[in-house]
Amino acid sequence: MALVKKSTLETRAKQSSAPQTPTPTLKPAAQAPRKAPAQPASATQRIDVATQELASGLGQASAAAAELQRTMDQISSGAEEAAGAAQESLGLIAALGGNFREARTRAEDSRRQTEAAAGSFAEIGAQIEVSVSAIELSAQRQLATVELIASLEQSAERIDEIGANVADVSDQTSLLALNATIEAARAGESGAGFSVVADEVRLLAESSEAGADTIRGLAASIGEAIQRIAEKVRAASALATDEAQAGRQVVAQLKTARLELAELGLGAQDILQTAVEAEMATREAEKGAEQVASAAEEQSAAAAEAQQAIEQQSASLEESQQTAEALGELTERLQGTEVSAVVVEQVAAAAEQLSATVQELSGASSQILVALDQISRGTHIQASATVQANVAMGQIEKSAQIAQARAEAASVRIGAIVASVKHSETLIERLVAGVTSAIGEVNAVLALLSALSDTSRQIEKISDNLILVSVQTNMLAVSGAVEATRSGDAGRGFATVAADIRKLSRDSAESAGQTKDAVRLIQDQIAAIRRDLDQVVGAAEAEIARNRAMLERFGLVSGELQAAQALNAVIVTSADDMLRSAREVQSGTNQIAEAADLAAAAAREAGAAARQQAQGAEALAAAIEDIASIAAVLVSNEA
Repeated sequence: MALVKKSTLETRAKQSSAPQTPTPTLKPAAQAPRKAPAQPASATQRIDVATQELASGLGQASAAAAELQRTMDQISSGAEEAAGAAQESLGLIAALGGNFREARTRAEDSRRQTEAAAGSFAEIGAQIEVSVSAIELSAQRQLATVELIASLEQSAERIDEIGANVADVSDQTSLLALNATIEAARAGESGAGFSVVADEVRLLAESSEAGADTIRGLAASIGEAIQRIAEKVRAASALATDEAQAGRQVVAQLKTARLELAELGLGAQDILQTAVEAEMATREAEKGAEQVASAAEEQSAAAAEAQQAIEQQSASLEESQQTAEALGELTERLQGTEVSAVVVEQVAAAAEQLSATVQELSGASSQILVALDQISRGTHIQASATVQANVAMGQIEKSAQIAQARAEAASVRIGAIVASVKHSETLIERLVAGVTSAIGEVNAVLALLSALSDTSRQIEKISDNLILVSVQTNMLAVSGAVEATRSGDAGRGFATVAADIRKLSRDSAESAGQTKDAVRLIQDQIAAIRRDLDQVVGAAEAEIARNRAMLERFGLVSGELQAAQALNAVIVTSADDMLRSAREVQSGTNQIAEAADLAAAAAREAGAAARQQAQGAEALAAAIEDIASIAAVLVSNEA
């Protein structure tokens, strides 16, 4: 088998024939080169010294191999832990990516819902403004109706005045009837007809007076009813005006809510942006974790190769130690007897075997160095990847904190908006209730107006009766004048009374006609008021229906806002989970970085030990070459 370091060994073989050739010394892996001892006197002694040096070098090489084995076990264990941590980080990073995608979806849903709510608020606000304007217009129309009612009251007062006038005329007619009775008594038998006429006139006068009293009573009741109507209309108008102010307050609150929702939209946009940035960061972190896992697998494979080479070294060293022990025994035999050709050949064979073993040891050292270099590259990759992952996780943590802060602020704001919506709902309900109450007042007014219409018809009917009484009284007066003419001088006084009665009957008829005119005016005014109030009721009922529809819309918008609030609450909870996951990943990457640093340091130490071991292998090869050359000289001498 060929020997390692052949060129060096050939040089030493040429020098072995010189008498002053120095004995080669072994440079152990863990020690500095020792000073060569004094040159032995014989070849056997030289073989013995070289054998002792060989045994010492093999022992040091075995110790170095054991140390390398422990180091590689640590590196292998660290690589497995790094691989496990990397796989765990990959799982957490994948979960983080999923969480941010879900957060982005929730933020988008929340943004759409808040935009829809803002649009709904704009529509509701516009509708409420229209409704408030309509309610205020109705209130103004009711106030205008109050003016009509005031004129109605004046007409009622006019009827009362006319009734008083009719009563006064009736009293005068009664007095004239009494005078006619007196004149009839004076006329004796000639005044018998006068007496009948006087009685009839008196009865008609009493009937007219009773009708006038009734008209005055009805006129008074109309006046009282008109006052109640005016009060109710004013109250309904004031109530509508007050509720309109509540509607204005709702419009202001909705405007503020729209501004708040616009701010929420910006916050949701921030969450969307940070989610996108976080997704990019998770991809970077995922790449870093994958690189760590790949490097850890490569390290583990390299460590396995190095461990296999170390095991091979250990086996070679054990075999070398056995061979060295055998060589030592042969050397003792050479020292105890004369040089035997068989023993010398065995020494040469042992040296050849040791040379092959040392060559295997040198090859294993080269494999170990290659594996250590691969491990070192892996540690550099891990260090770089962990830095990349930590930067990405820092961005992820920042994004999660922003998302959490925005979502918390959005949840608080939405809660305030929902409370404002509830308050607006209460105001709208109060508005509906107020308008409904106002309609009740107006309907009560309409009922009073219906009663007034009935009263006016009664007055009109009484007026017709008064006109009829006046006609009858006039006819009686004419009859009395005819009788007075027939009676001659005896009926002259009665004729005067009859003329006065005819004049009073015409006054009474005229007053009755004026009463009818006043009644008709009242009826026309009542009809106008009813038309206005009917329009007010119709408009109010339409606004009530519209406001109730808005209440339903408020309920839907409130549900949308509560759904958006729930989404933001989920984002907050998810952000907590993401922060915990990000910190766990950062902790894992920090551990991987520390393990990589330790592995790098261990790889450097192991590399230094492997290089020293390689140098020691060269020294062992030189010693074995020396033994082989001496054995070759002894064999040639025996020949």
